[in-house]
Amino acid sequence: MSLQKDSNEFVLCGGEDISALVVDLGFNSSKIGHNQEDTPRIFLNSICGEEIINNENINENLKNKLKFPLNICNRSENVKIKPLFYKNNISHEVILNSDVFEKIIEYSIEGTVSKRVFECNDEIIEPIKTGGLNLKLNEHPILLSEANIHNNKIREEITEILFEKYNIPAIYFAKKAKLTSFSLGRSNSLVVDIGHSSLNINPIYEGYVLQKNSFEYDVGGDYLDRVIYEKLKADNINIVPYFCYNNISLGKSIGNNSEDLFKNIHSSYKEEGILDVIRYMKETICKVRVSTNMDCNENIKYEKDNVKDIVKDNMSEEHVTDYASSSYPSGNNPSIAENSYSSHNNGYTNNGYTNNGYINNNHESELKDETFDLPDGTKINIDKYKYDIAEHLFKSIPHKNNFKGLPQAIINCILSTDVDIRKDLLQSIIVTGGSALFSGLVERLYNSLKEKECFTQFVKLKILNTTMLVELKYSSWIGGSILASLGTFQQLWVSKEEYSDAGHGLIFDRCF
Repeated sequence: MSLQKDSNEFVLCGGEDISALVVDLGFNSSKIGHNQEDTPRIFLNSICGEEIINNENINENLKNKLKFPLNICNRSENVKIKPLFYKNNISHEVILNSDVFEKIIEYSIEGTVSKRVFECNDEIIEPIKTGGLNLKLNEHPILLSEANIHNNKIREEITEILFEKYNIPAIYFAKKAKLTSFSLGRSNSLVVDIGHSSLNINPIYEGYVLQKNSFEYDVGGDYLDRVIYEKLKADNINIVPYFCYNNISLGKSIGNNSEDLFKNIHSSYKEEGILDVIRYMKETICKVRVSTNMDCNENIKYEKDNVKDIVKDNMSEEHVTDYASSSYPSGNNPSIAENSYSSHNNGYTNNGYTNNGYINNNHESELKDETFDLPDGTKINIDKYKYDIAEHLFKSIPHKNNFKGLPQAIINCILSTDVDIRKDLLQSIIVTGGSALFSGLVERLYNSLKEKECFTQFVKLKILNTTMLVELKYSSWIGGSILASLGTFQQLWVSKEEYSDAGHGLIFDRCF
């Protein structure tokens, strides 16, 4: 299949000449890169800074100028946070900030104009663009991941922007859970995505997300951040963002009182700075109790006994996936390396990563550290935070869509599906998302599910877990890279010409 551009050139979208881009947009971060590649080229926070200008004489375009990328560790005065996605407080509907989307797409794919030194000659030179992939949007079809729950309004907005403003040749939308399942070579699975904004449980059958059987709860990484924040405030511990101290090291004098520290700092920027500290704290110290019958000391002993073998196994393991030669995802894809925690082998090979995603060679020594240092030097005793925070994933939270805890939520989801596919779902449970990196989470989930009275000797519970950090962090992007590379997929692209003739309806008919 080939797609014609306005310039009468053709963009090839099949076989070895595919030049598609994969864009994975999330509440917390966005990943962009080329199909057929192992990892995304661009990884950025899904927020922009909107400069606050009160001068009425300033041009409206300058007033609404967005700052991107935004490093929250640096002090930015008179700047408020503008996220890519946000939820309506009343309807809880997810809303897209289209100007933030445009900024992310432009910067990530085309780059930004940088200063250039010109030589004295008569030749006209185009300005250099840096910071992104340095590609032209109108030359590449784009595959975008989207939320697992249908949101037609966002799909329409993105389609209009990419086709009508950026003139891209073709587009396709795919559900995140579907792409995650494909990244592990599964067309049938149960994807448990513990993301930033929510926890999603989605059955995948023959490559399709079963919408009616999908569950979503507002119990994601952001909720856990808020739990930590409230606990710290209850203990009268004041969190000061990193940007208050980074500037001191640069020679800028800032007073000690709160008014001086946050002078000219917008409330949203201050809050994001505080949450950034809390996220780092969560990723560094928080773990999951392997068993509810084990106390903290027993959990620590469990970690000490296993850490050396964990790190040794993962450091010596090689993992190569040939995306270019991948066939359509199936249950037996030999190119996908995985660790599984199953009742068949009664064991689990832990991935050996710290909560922030890096292999932990000093795990045993870290277990002895009982404090966490805040940016201002305050030391926090981590005993009451280490295991209690992640425990909320296993508790009933009635005001969060009647959440009964992760194990029961999974069981409820499986029981809502047709009886004929339940066995396949139980044998292919995939846990993904940023909060899936909690040490001990998969082991605890397996133990908790086995306690439920819904298994027989003929049903083997199996939780899939990749051996590579990159596949945990970028699973939906990798699935998109695989999907956009398949020859059998190329007929599914929606071209601009087709969109012009059929309108939005074609997007909904072809992208499911």
